[in-house]
Amino acid sequence: MGAPQLELMLKPHEFFREKVTEAVANQRIELGDDVEFYVVNLLCEFIAPSKLETISGQLDAFETPLALMLKEAIDAPPAHKLKIFKYLGDSSLYVAGFFQDYFNRKAYDLNYYISLGASAYNNVSALSRVHQGDDHFTSMYADLAEKFRDLVEVVAEVSETPGTTKPVDILAVYDRWTRNNSDRLRRILHRVGITPIQTPWRERQ
Repeated sequence: MGAPQLELMLKPHEFFREKVTEAVANQRIELGDDVEFYVVNLLCEFIAPSKLETISGQLDAFETPLALMLKEAIDAPPAHKLKIFKYLGDSSLYVAGFFQDYFNRKAYDLNYYISLGASAYNNVSALSRVHQGDDHFTSMYADLAEKFRDLVEVVAEVSETPGTTKPVDILAVYDRWTRNNSDRLRRILHRVGITPIQTPWRERQ
């Protein structure tokens, strides 16, 4: 009988659990175990995100505009609202965290995703209470909504690729830091020898 084959790579859930736990500790954020577990599962699911079937067609996390997802959720029959609002919240959280550089090249900013995502999770919380009578999920999605901005920063830290940051990336990081004063972005700047000084964003226009 041959020796058992070594498993050399971490499974996605183990990898993201380690990274999320580390990011939460680095940012000194207090999260419930269920919220942290939810974020880990979300990151695993978005390795190969599935499309959501609705009455009017498919929603795609990377292709469907958030405004259209919101309209679908509002117009959907009660039985379908919860899953569409959940998909909207999940898509907003993942995109806002994993693709922050993208927002520097667009007319709308990160707050657009944060606002819609937090609102979507609040709707899931309310729908869970009314239609399912599930106090656990009601509470968890309320927490996801309340901590949405913090969770975006956690996902953003998980998304960071180790290695040297390019000068153009440093400018983008500094620009984002002046807008939201993020501890995570401040740490990135410190690592490359920059001590950021807060300047009102409006003065730089």
